[in-house]
Amino acid sequence: MKEELSLREIINEVILFFINFKILIIAITLVGTLGVVVFQKLRPAYYSTNAIATSGISEFERISDPREVMNQRTAINLINNLQIDVEKEDFSLLAEKLKISEDLAEQLKKIEAIQIYREGQDGEKHNTPKFEIFLSIKDNNIIPVIQNGLISYFTDNKYVANFYVKYQLTNQQEIIAIENEVQELKALRISSDSKVDMSTVSILSRKGINEVQNHIVELIQMNTIINTNQELLKPLSFVQEFSQTQIPERAVGLLGIAAAGISFLISILIAVFVNVNQTFNKD
Repeated sequence: MKEELSLREIINEVILFFINFKILIIAITLVGTLGVVVFQKLRPAYYSTNAIATSGISEFERISDPREVMNQRTAINLINNLQIDVEKEDFSLLAEKLKISEDLAEQLKKIEAIQIYREGQDGEKHNTPKFEIFLSIKDNNIIPVIQNGLISYFTDNKYVANFYVKYQLTNQQEIIAIENEVQELKALRISSDSKVDMSTVSILSRKGINEVQNHIVELIQMNTIINTNQELLKPLSFVQEFSQTQIPERAVGLLGIAAAGISFLISILIAVFVNVNQTFNKD
């Protein structure tokens, strides 16, 4: 019974406390919340956009991994290293890397690259040859400039450039060698004295698979792949470019809620201090 009365008294004291200091609590909470909201409204806006990209760096390095096609870790790390310069506010170095002015580099707020995964039949995530680049910037008009700067950043990287030149050179040698081999095989097939079996296609009825046995076709297919990579694989290519968004982001809602909660707690602490001080003065 005494515990019930004690609990009732505590509840009554709490209610009386909020009634006595309601104006102070409401005032501090409103001032803190409105202050943050007004600040967010007045501060410069920023724009967020994203792009999908791919890089042939792992192909240039001749990295062979049966678990994935075109490893993108080096490309992702190169982009994420730019964020370190942003966080340190080393805009002169950032401008040098992206081949842009320092004033434009100062507009960059955040840049981040994330691997794009696909979910396999086993339910596990597997790497793809694509990754996503997230960009936050103060001026949306320079989004294309940053995109071109990223291409320059990859192209001018000495490590990447050396491997890219060597990749192009060796690919061209392979293309020439395959073309010569195809010509020799064609001449051999035409020769009436040749007894070499150059059968084209056999159909495996049990598996329902067409197994290509013609060496010429195999070489042509190989040559096509090498030629495609030779023409299209770059240090950095955009599958989907950055969209030049026109809608700024200020994060007013979330910050307003957080400010209201923090201001409410601060108002209670101040009210408790005032209440204790008033009690002490009465005594």
